[in-house]
Amino acid sequence: MHFNKKKISNSKLKISARGSKNRKSRATKTDIKPVVKSKINKNRLEIRKTIIKVKNENKNNYKVLSKWEGMLSGYTAFILGNSPGIEKQDLSLLNSYFTIGVNRIFYIYDPTILIWQDRQLWNRDKKIVLKQKAIKICGDKADPRNYFLNFRVKPGPFRFGTDPSKLHGNGNTTAIAVQFAVSLGCSNIVLLGTDCRYGARGKTDFYGKNKDHKSYTLKMCNNAMTWLKKNCPVPIYNCSGNKLWPIQKISEVIKEIKPFRFNREQYRRMFVK
Repeated sequence: MHFNKKKISNSKLKISARGSKNRKSRATKTDIKPVVKSKINKNRLEIRKTIIKVKNENKNNYKVLSKWEGMLSGYTAFILGNSPGIEKQDLSLLNSYFTIGVNRIFYIYDPTILIWQDRQLWNRDKKIVLKQKAIKICGDKADPRNYFLNFRVKPGPFRFGTDPSKLHGNGNTTAIAVQFAVSLGCSNIVLLGTDCRYGARGKTDFYGKNKDHKSYTLKMCNNAMTWLKKNCPVPIYNCSGNKLWPIQKISEVIKEIKPFRFNREQYRRMFVK
């Protein structure tokens, strides 16, 4: 018998070993690999682009924090905490003013500056954090990828200083935010969401129960507010449920102190290089 090699090479016939009628050819498996590989490579490229964009937007375009000293002399800082009472406030009244939002305030408001200390916040809410327009500033230990502007918290008691990159004391981010505002030169502090007490049905924060809440958190909050009342070098106005100061409405405070009105972009330009 003679074989026509040309016909065989052009044939679509596949010859398999005996007893392997249902066996899939190895060619099928190798055909799949490049497709999976290309998807992985595409995802990796997208991740790299995101990292570059985040670094440029949130860090490299701004002056280092130590250069922010006194830049907001005469301005009012509205400090937004996370206590349950803040969800009843009309925060849209603050859209034209300088706001520093603490921790997970981004669930209800996007402030001028977002500030936090705990790495757990980044680990759990990084996708939401990255979507915020706020300038993002956090403790150096809370920024594992070095995306944002960082401050260092020195051990020991709370203390006011002049360098925005060096803050003092642990246990309450609102006290840290007030220190930061004072180092920027702010002449008035307005507190919101610093009730230092639980809400209805045991809510620790306006969004529900904070997984990182400890049995001593409320005590540390009250200690921090007491320290602020005794030591803050500028006037404090209270729009929260904390009874250490007279309780006022946001509209009343705005009418009384008449803070500078700026939009978000105007504030941002003050801090860029």
